[in-house]
Amino acid sequence: MEAIAEMSAFFAVFVAAGWRPGQSFPESAVAAASGAAFATVVLAQTANAFACRSATRPAWRLPILGNRLLIGATIVELAIAGVFLLASPVADLMGHRSPPAVGWVVALAAIPLLLVVDAVHKSIQRSKAR
Repeated sequence: MEAIAEMSAFFAVFVAAGWRPGQSFPESAVAAASGAAFATVVLAQTANAFACRSATRPAWRLPILGNRLLIGATIVELAIAGVFLLASPVADLMGHRSPPAVGWVVALAAIPLLLVVDAVHKSIQRSKAR
């Protein structure tokens, strides 16, 4: 799921820049597409950290503030990712640029998508165990 979301964000930025299958990728959009893929990975992994707090219950059935270290780690992770995407010298070094709106929309959509897929998986596992 995460890989599909990541590649979707990557290609969504190219499509928004006018790219169509069979054409070369527009060089001007490569850094933004890379940034969209990176943002998607970071956001999906953040959601995954919350989903993995239980092997049987979905993330929304657990107290969000139940693990203060996880909250702190999430804040640090998102701040570092922000620097990687938004601080020009660092972003240039990483080959990233902040994605356009479509890249952010797909990246942010990875959060609920991952949580729902995780919940469905846990539900299937619970029903198999019965």
